[in-house]
Amino acid sequence: MAKHLGTRRQPRLRTVPRGIAWGVGGFLSVATLTVVAVAQGMASGTADHAGDTLSRASGSTAQAQHSDSGQQSRAGRHTADQAPKRAPNGALRVDVSRQSDRQESSPYRVHHGTTLALKPAAALARKVSTLSPTHSTFTIAQSNILGSQHSAGRGGFGPGTYRAGITASLLVSRGVDVGGMQEVQSDQLAVLQSHMPSYSFWPAASLGHNGERLQLYWRSDRFTMQRSGSVTYTFSSQRIPLPYVLLRDRQTGAEFWMITAHNSAAGMEAQRDAATGIEIGLINQLRATGRPVIITGDMNEHTEFFCRVAASTGMVAANGGSGVGGCHLPPPPLRVDWIMGGGGVSFSGYRQDGAGLGRASDHFYLYATVTATSRWYAP
Repeated sequence: MAKHLGTRRQPRLRTVPRGIAWGVGGFLSVATLTVVAVAQGMASGTADHAGDTLSRASGSTAQAQHSDSGQQSRAGRHTADQAPKRAPNGALRVDVSRQSDRQESSPYRVHHGTTLALKPAAALARKVSTLSPTHSTFTIAQSNILGSQHSAGRGGFGPGTYRAGITASLLVSRGVDVGGMQEVQSDQLAVLQSHMPSYSFWPAASLGHNGERLQLYWRSDRFTMQRSGSVTYTFSSQRIPLPYVLLRDRQTGAEFWMITAHNSAAGMEAQRDAATGIEIGLINQLRATGRPVIITGDMNEHTEFFCRVAASTGMVAANGGSGVGGCHLPPPPLRVDWIMGGGGVSFSGYRQDGAGLGRASDHFYLYATVTATSRWYAP
């Protein structure tokens, strides 16, 4: 029986086909090689990254060594905090998300040098240049244009608007740059402005009906108005504004004040005297600013106005005269219309123009060349 059993064929185990076995083995080999390669790459990348971080940390430490002792101590602590750590596989590992591992910028150091100053001679020369006076030379006019209510077909004069047109033509043809007018009325003002478009007027209609009587004007391309104002006084028993402006020469920067006035006529001596006193006060007030002052107007006096103003303000007339050592009148003929200036004003080329007599007005129109000198002042 044993022999028989010993020779009996044993049962065969079921085996995997050879082709399938070779395929599974190849797949496992490739997978194993891939895992190993990835692991080595990660270790190498971590080491490189740690090396770069160490380089930056070394550069930061080198910069910190050039600062003061306080900076050196802080740099030492910062370097210690940035010491790289080892990963389980032995590679360097740095936690770059920590704020202490980021490079700090070096502070700027400010060095204060010596203060530079101009030599006294150079500083004085610059100051003198700054304070040097400036000049403005121009043509000025004085004209009482005879208000519209004074003609209206009477006395051989044409309508006020017609005569205002003649006045505008005369002033422009004489090359007038700055001037003062009296007896201007609303209808005449409109004609003057339309016939003299290159001129500016003050106060125009801004001070009301009575404020239109007295007008100052100037070439807009030559001068700019810096300030303006008025004081109230009595003329022919009416309270009216007495206007003034501060003009600046656009080219030279020289500044000067302009006033125009009309004092009461005929037997109203008390009103003339009071008006002259107000005008003298205004002149002195404006001169106190350090700028020249010029006044034009129909003062209805041949001598008294000039003598009082010359003595009280030091002004001179465009046709001469002086108040120094008493009243020295200008040479004749004397008119009731005046142009006077002071505080850095000189005149030349004075003339009395009768071209408009009997046509535009019953007054001579006066012209002169003015040089106004602006000096340094402390307001």
